[in-house]
Amino acid sequence: MFRGAVEYRNNINTNRRRTENQSKAGSVMNEKPVAGEGSSPGANSGTGPQPGTGTETGPQQVNNDMTRGNVFRTLLSFAIPLIITGLLQQMYYIADSVIVGNLLGEEALAAVGVNTPILNVFIFIITGLVSGYTILLSHFYGAREYQKIARLSNTFLMITLVLAGVIAILGFFLKQNILALLNTPAEILKPAGDYLAIVFCGLPLMVLYNLFGSMLRSIGDSKTPLFAIVLSTAINILLDLTFIGVLNWGIRGAAIATIISQAVSCLYLFLSIYRDHPFFMIIFRKDQWDWRLFCEGFRLGLPRVLQSSVASIGSVLLQNIMNSFGVNVVTAIVTAYRIDSLTILPVLNMSAAISIFTGQNIGAHNMERAKEGLRKGITIILIVSVAITTFVVLAGRILMKAFGVSDEIAALGQHFFRICAIFYPVLGLQQAYLGFLQGNKDVVFAAVAGLLMLAVRVAMSYLLAGFGLPGIEVIALSEMAGWTLGTVICFVRYRRKEWSYRNPANGGDEKQEYMAG
Repeated sequence: MFRGAVEYRNNINTNRRRTENQSKAGSVMNEKPVAGEGSSPGANSGTGPQPGTGTETGPQQVNNDMTRGNVFRTLLSFAIPLIITGLLQQMYYIADSVIVGNLLGEEALAAVGVNTPILNVFIFIITGLVSGYTILLSHFYGAREYQKIARLSNTFLMITLVLAGVIAILGFFLKQNILALLNTPAEILKPAGDYLAIVFCGLPLMVLYNLFGSMLRSIGDSKTPLFAIVLSTAINILLDLTFIGVLNWGIRGAAIATIISQAVSCLYLFLSIYRDHPFFMIIFRKDQWDWRLFCEGFRLGLPRVLQSSVASIGSVLLQNIMNSFGVNVVTAIVTAYRIDSLTILPVLNMSAAISIFTGQNIGAHNMERAKEGLRKGITIILIVSVAITTFVVLAGRILMKAFGVSDEIAALGQHFFRICAIFYPVLGLQQAYLGFLQGNKDVVFAAVAGLLMLAVRVAMSYLLAGFGLPGIEVIALSEMAGWTLGTVICFVRYRRKEWSYRNPANGGDEKQEYMAG
């Protein structure tokens, strides 16, 4: 045990020396920024180790560097694992529900499902805060500011873990009160409380998983988080079958399986970061904390958190208007949305890829390459969205039937897709421009754009319902109106050149405006 502690301490000291050397090299590179850095042979002249030459420490970062190489290939190779990861995350929850429903029955399935809105609140908050961290980290990585990466990561890790711990303790003791506020049926109140208590205990693991995954994605590594979700999904399914089907632990077994699978994925991601990316320096030491950097990351993530919170209220308003159309329409729309959430994942993940690509290249002072990434990203998104549109329009009825709905409801869902899915390319354009703007730290506008889209969806739903249109058409046309508005305002924002970011070369103190060509 003593020998292991000595080895760990030695590794930390070695990683610290590596990071200091990398930061010195990065500061030499950033003293005299060169136009077109990362794409021209003379762009990286300097006395320190140069990225891409094989002389710097941490060989993994060369493979993940988005500031050089073929733009189209770089974006695509980064986005594909992101897309697969998103699909697997959806399948993770679906598989969990299928096992619980089949082995424990409808009451247990309802007990798990009633906790979804509660957990979504914390997922929205975590995702929002981590999004700001990801944007800032991609800028620092592109600028080769490794000391800032280490300080930002350690500060974010410490603060978010403390907050997660406090929320977990409060949630554990207030679980029944929370469920009572949601008018949870009495017959499922106890099993729902048991499930929620265990999941709250695993909340810090959820935070770690999101944070570690964001660390890797922000430096261009989308494959390691993919392997982590594959591992987590396999373990979760195996443990669900064991704890529920063999050991008869009931709904608690499902919750415990979720926590264990998250713990394994967190450990896998941590070891990958520690082994392959020493500049993160994940150590709990006070001299590695930086409140200024944390506040900057928090500032970038806060608009996303607020947007998600308001969106939850908007969802309630939309659900209210949907409920007025009757059971068949509600069932058709809810089922169609489940299919929709899976089919548009490639578009959303491509937007995230554009955002990180933009952040890294802006950090490297290469705006032209960032804009080229947007153009190539739009090409990829349009190709993908047209393919998705064709698939959903042609196979909409079959996809609906896969959920076991009646022929009438399947026909309603197909009608919904035939109206709504033809606007997937419009949604794709909006997401492409939104990703570019977020990569430029234009996060306030991105949040406002999302809220305006939601406001249009809600207003159009109530307006069209007043004209007596069929419920399916009301919801579909409202979606199309929101997407169209979002595309127009994001495109205008881009063309008016009002987006800006803080120049990484000046430590975030000087605000410069880069004009789009």
